[in-house]
Amino acid sequence: MKYLLPKPLNSSVRILNLNINITEEYTAVFNVTASLSYLLIRRNEKLALNLTDPNGNSYTFRHNPYHHRNNLHFPRFHLVKSPAVGSWILNAQGNASLSVQILGFTGLNKSGNCSDSDCHPNATCSEFGGYGECTCKEGFAGDGKSCNDIDECQRYYSNNCMYPNTCVNTIGSYTCKCSAELTYKAEFGCADYTDECGDSFLKDCDPVAICTFLENESKYGCTCPYGYYGDGRHCEVNECQQGSPCGSGAECFKYSIGSYSCIDPCSNHTVLNDPWRSTSNTYAYDMYGYSFRHDIGLSGWYRFKGEYDQWIPEHCVAMDNCGSYHPIWMNGSHPTAGDGIVNRTACFSTYEGCCYYPFNFSVKMCPEEFYVYKLQGMEGSTYCTESNSSCLGVSCAQGEECRILDSVPGCYCKNSSYTTDGMQPESLSDDLTPQVTCGLEKIEVRFGKCLLEKLGYNTSSLHLRHHSCRGITERRDKRYMTFITWPAHGQCGGLIRNNETVLTYTNTVYLTPNSDKGENRAPYPIDFHCSYPSDMEINLPTAVSTDKVGIFCYSSAPITVDGTANFSIKMDLFQDSGYTTPYNSSQVWLNSASMLYVAVIVTGDMVTSPFVLVMNNCYATPTPDISSGPRYDIITDQCPNKNNPTLSVTENGVSLRGRFSFKVFKFPGKSNQIYLHCQVGLCNRYRIICLPWCPSIRTSLDGNNVFNNNCKNIRPIN
Repeated sequence: MKYLLPKPLNSSVRILNLNINITEEYTAVFNVTASLSYLLIRRNEKLALNLTDPNGNSYTFRHNPYHHRNNLHFPRFHLVKSPAVGSWILNAQGNASLSVQILGFTGLNKSGNCSDSDCHPNATCSEFGGYGECTCKEGFAGDGKSCNDIDECQRYYSNNCMYPNTCVNTIGSYTCKCSAELTYKAEFGCADYTDECGDSFLKDCDPVAICTFLENESKYGCTCPYGYYGDGRHCEVNECQQGSPCGSGAECFKYSIGSYSCIDPCSNHTVLNDPWRSTSNTYAYDMYGYSFRHDIGLSGWYRFKGEYDQWIPEHCVAMDNCGSYHPIWMNGSHPTAGDGIVNRTACFSTYEGCCYYPFNFSVKMCPEEFYVYKLQGMEGSTYCTESNSSCLGVSCAQGEECRILDSVPGCYCKNSSYTTDGMQPESLSDDLTPQVTCGLEKIEVRFGKCLLEKLGYNTSSLHLRHHSCRGITERRDKRYMTFITWPAHGQCGGLIRNNETVLTYTNTVYLTPNSDKGENRAPYPIDFHCSYPSDMEINLPTAVSTDKVGIFCYSSAPITVDGTANFSIKMDLFQDSGYTTPYNSSQVWLNSASMLYVAVIVTGDMVTSPFVLVMNNCYATPTPDISSGPRYDIITDQCPNKNNPTLSVTENGVSLRGRFSFKVFKFPGKSNQIYLHCQVGLCNRYRIICLPWCPSIRTSLDGNNVFNNNCKNIRPIN
């Protein structure tokens, strides 16, 4: 940037901004839409990068092999003079994070007459791309008639020395005085440039393998280069990266040495059925009432279905549609069935314009006339959908028919003219009772769309207590008007009440009558609620012998909430303190000195739930009957038993998971069984503090003392 700052820039254009993780190879397309003087490219150095302009000229920037040493992660800048107008191709290869930003500049082509003899000795007339004035050379600053050395070691200038190394200024440049055991190279700065990849290291590697630093393992290793497959000790040609062995209609996958597979994405894909992806959806919102969706987790082939088969729109979609700040659309036309798999350009809609940050993805039309797309996750953005322009393949429910309006097919209610047959709203309550589905992450309320229209309600203006929370048109077995809200206090005007045993979320749907029917009817309110228990119990039987413990796990225990919400909690046993490796067999034996790692988990992917799981009381009994016999308390009133030094509660009241561990013990007498029980509850973390408060002082433990005063006959294991 310091080269550009002294110049009278007319304008700058943001062209590309990528921050993604890639594996093997990544290609993106970006457009230079106007004549520019320069492209300024800012990138990280983890991957080699190649740019190809519309004329076929290539610009290659090699990766920094020392970026992992001494935290050398500073960005690198490059200038491309007089870039060609048109579509450019960006290509990167490897397995790492890729960060690239490209800016375009105009106003640097001023014409004029000068010669080097007119300029300062440290200036030139053509230093900066033929600019028609004397320009100080790199490392100097001034007006060209007078040029002074730049001290790059000042904090206002960039250098790659990095603390604790010392920057030393020189005339027109700088160098670094490196700390012990580090060496300076102008291109990369201070680092340990010892060749860990000498001949002796590679002697056990395949002849084509290369030595690279494996960041995930923090060591050097042999890896097969691009175009080959293997573990580095053995590499063979990767057929999938050598042309198109599967033809145009299938994708090639290399899974093992000696073979590859051709997979047709028409029969191997994931179906996405999200009504909020519709281009007509402008009412998706997060817990604060703002649009908030992103497709960061997508990877692979997908088919879009909503009310019927969908496709990604071929036109610009305005911001804040499709449930996202930055919707994604396709800049190009869909292929025919005979085209096979083709590449197309996807675009983000941003404040700067419709097609900023374009990138490539693949699409195929299947014989059944639906489309599949090979997509990658995009943070802060979602792929939009809409119907195609044919009723072919559109299956409507009973009472509906397919019509094409504005070149878009859709299922519409038959005979949807307004008629209530003299019925008043009070007499319609049975017909208007919605389907309410209560979940830990979201609540869904559904009305039959055709019924609402038949009864004269405006389906485009239905709302919850908060007017910004509107209904979304959804297709399942028929068309619905669906409301989706978060089970949190204040969300969409809803309230959470707690009566000590049940948490209840309440809200109201307001049905707005059509205003063009000549009637003056007030909005019709329909109340709904979802109740969540704050007192549940989960049991796990364990069998104990004299010197070993046999563990038997039950399946998940379903919890039904008000007959509408279904979720499950389960208790699992793990082999390690990281709770990453569960016991998978039906019976596991442990000796009495082993640690037992226990987790109580609410199943399902509910990362945005307002609820957390609280383990109120956990205890062990020698029989399944919890009402008789001795009992050993593990957690009481959310706090661990302080008299057991081996007991550790890792997680409680933080997420939808609770975890604790303790050394295996047995009850005295002839009993050889232990049964674990946990009384757990849900806590709304946005209403109250759910993290247990427990005294931090641990009482002393004598080897002859019992674990708990309530269990006089239980003694510690020696």
